[in-house]
Amino acid sequence: MGTQPAEKPKRITRSHSFSAAELERLKQLESILGHEFRTFSELRNALTHSSAKTDKHPSNERMEFLGDAVLGLVISDMLYRHYPDFPEGELTRVKSVAVSRAVLADRARELGLAELMYLGKGVRRDSGARLPVSILANLYEAVLCALFADGGLAAAKQFIERDLGPVILGITSHQFQQNYKSALQHLVQSRQERAPTYKVITEVGPDHQKEFHVVVSIAGVTYGPGTGRNKKEAEQRAAKTALTELLKEFDGRDADDDILEMPVPDDDLDTDE
Repeated sequence: MGTQPAEKPKRITRSHSFSAAELERLKQLESILGHEFRTFSELRNALTHSSAKTDKHPSNERMEFLGDAVLGLVISDMLYRHYPDFPEGELTRVKSVAVSRAVLADRARELGLAELMYLGKGVRRDSGARLPVSILANLYEAVLCALFADGGLAAAKQFIERDLGPVILGITSHQFQQNYKSALQHLVQSRQERAPTYKVITEVGPDHQKEFHVVVSIAGVTYGPGTGRNKKEAEQRAAKTALTELLKEFDGRDADDDILEMPVPDDDLDTDE
């Protein structure tokens, strides 16, 4: 008698309790992430904003916590391995920009995650354009949590390196060490705003020992001044000041602006189903 082929492990039923419209949405996200999920429950929760949470589908708020940790680990590992000549301060600066809320929100828009999110009635979607940076960044982290929970660190790492690798390359590509102007421009462009403008406001001292004072303006807000022995040095210091302030602003912003936070009943969701 011939040897019987080994029985394949049974897959968890992914379609259980999901409508056809929900399955289409979840499979679209699965395609974006490049990972075949064993079950869709965590992925469904990752897409659920607090305004659309129910007893059946909790919001993605807890998932943001783990997703943030996974993201930080993978990005730190990438930078440590790929940039062996970077000192600790430079590694920290590049990481701060790469995992900032502004960058994560931009990636959520570009990937189309905003359009897949479950939002309660009264929440303006407008292709994700009106959703606050905080909501979009949290969505990105929650989706990473779902990916990590289903596929482990390897799956999460594969996606993060593919999606944020070009971002890191953009930050480090031009005179990477201590190039605050490059990092600031990348952060500003990720918010789809005009490039920063620099202006010399004063020049102090004799010609052979002059000190320049420069400010940088972004979306009508002025930062600085930065001082230096030449314009380039002063511009870099002004950019460093602006970058520090903007990262504090984005990463410390927890409010969801005018987005509704109240849970709504299952039968009152503003969804496509």
